[in-house]
Amino acid sequence: MQRWIWRLLAATAGAGLAAVLYALLIERTRVQLDRFTVAIDAPGLPPEGITILHLSDFHFGADGWVQARKIARLRRLLDGVQYDLAALTGDLIHDAAGLEPAIELVTTLRPRLGGFSCPGNHDYAEYTVWGIFGHTWQESGRGGRLNLANLVEAVRKLGDFGRKVLRNELVRLPVAFNDMDAIHAALTRAGVQPLVNRGVPVPVGGGSLWVAGVDDLTEGRPDLPAALADVPAGAALVLLAHNPDIWLAPGVERADLILAGHTHGGQIRLPLLGAAHTQGTHLTRRQAAGWFSRGRSRMFVSRGVGESIPLRFGVRPQVALIRLVSRT
Repeated sequence: MQRWIWRLLAATAGAGLAAVLYALLIERTRVQLDRFTVAIDAPGLPPEGITILHLSDFHFGADGWVQARKIARLRRLLDGVQYDLAALTGDLIHDAAGLEPAIELVTTLRPRLGGFSCPGNHDYAEYTVWGIFGHTWQESGRGGRLNLANLVEAVRKLGDFGRKVLRNELVRLPVAFNDMDAIHAALTRAGVQPLVNRGVPVPVGGGSLWVAGVDDLTEGRPDLPAALADVPAGAALVLLAHNPDIWLAPGVERADLILAGHTHGGQIRLPLLGAAHTQGTHLTRRQAAGWFSRGRSRMFVSRGVGESIPLRFGVRPQVALIRLVSRT
């Protein structure tokens, strides 16, 4: 084989290795703080507006140096930043070991008017590759184990998993169930009010801004009518939902602003294709995060802070400061 071919192969392998190392070790720590202003029609907001800090998809686990660098950067980004509300839209943890560092970070938040959260699917369940072969959190409680004798069925399930990824469909791999009561209690002690299919008023200026939250679409029982039941008609309303598919629910247009996460922006953006996977939501590979509009409603889908697999390429982690102002 000619020398130039060997050089080409070596350069290609080197570039591939560099890209993987960058995605694994560098981009994951490069959290960026983005600022937006949104004008809404609802009256009653103070002249300077209301600023919301939106955090989503920490996916914290046991301590590691990448996670430590990410947390340190988050603290530097938020040092001295003023905001009225903190909104956490789920997946604080990747597994049970992540609850302590997640709550430790949450306790450093200083919203002037309060913090609120809704649950995500990873808050409910721990996922691993073994879920491909039929393990679920329900089965794990009964001591379920992969039966090697059923190899044909395991291969079929592996093929089904691959097809779902290629088709950008929902993939569920739960193997353990987390203690949601303990998670909600820890958030409450940290000054964050969990909103699971309910809404609460927040006094602002001469009126109230309502904040509502729905349960997770994948592992929970979302009930949008219950979440909005107490919200007066025409009131300024911010809705928290982990999964952006809430955008498809009847009645969601009552919200002036919907905050969501779940997709991580795809985590990996490929030339021509776009996002590698959007976690099975209605969002396309071309736009797996960002801003969406329908009538008077706006939805912001965060790229999130963490990852479901430890890779990011072309999709930097994100926190957002969103200032709501009255259009009138």
